[in-house]
Amino acid sequence: MIASSQDKTAYAQTIFAFCPRVGAPVEIFDGRTEGKIVPARGPKDFGWDPVFEPNESDGLTYAEMSKEAKNAISHRGRSLRKLKLYLASDGILN
Repeated sequence: MIASSQDKTAYAQTIFAFCPRVGAPVEIFDGRTEGKIVPARGPKDFGWDPVFEPNESDGLTYAEMSKEAKNAISHRGRSLRKLKLYLASDGILN
């Protein structure tokens, strides 16, 4: 679908929402990793990882990266780190 498009930019995004108590506002934790869509490279055993090349990956797709490197820049990790900071600052984790 994207082959005919000049613009291959993309982003991976995970959003977690948390409501600390009834009646409290819902807190939103948005994790995003900017990148682009590329021809598939690397193992094809996990979703769209072979076609997503994060801007911070030194030219590797998610599939080509080590788990440690991928987790350091992943959209899920970013969102969860924001949630964890919120929970720690609100005293919920303490």
